[in-house]
Amino acid sequence: MITVALIDDHLIVRSGFAQLLGLEADLQVVAEFGSGREALAGLPGRGVQVCICDISMPDISGLELLSQLPKGMATIMLSVHDSPALVEQALNAGARGFLSKRCSPDELIAAVHTVATGGCYLTPDIAMKLASGR
Repeated sequence: MITVALIDDHLIVRSGFAQLLGLEADLQVVAEFGSGREALAGLPGRGVQVCICDISMPDISGLELLSQLPKGMATIMLSVHDSPALVEQALNAGARGFLSKRCSPDELIAAVHTVATGGCYLTPDIAMKLASGR
């Protein structure tokens, strides 16, 4: 069982992702947080393997939060913005995946499985932007 935490300041986004991930037999959402500060306070002791984290949040940005998460926690960053500079910044800060909020449900599930087993995941459109420098 892969345990997942969702960190996003939009309740509807967290709820939708939780319902989607809950349909997978091997995925379990064990924590949901509406801010970076909530996540820092609530993550310890939850046994979370994968964090799915929004970049733009009001108190602590997802990138700032990433640097404060336990080392080795597999983190997938989510954003409506997917410029190569932002993706590189997230990956350099330790993210193991980066998804646009326009990604398909299958891509989200594939990303969770990939990062949980030590891999990195980028959607094909983001990978192409990185490769071409646009």
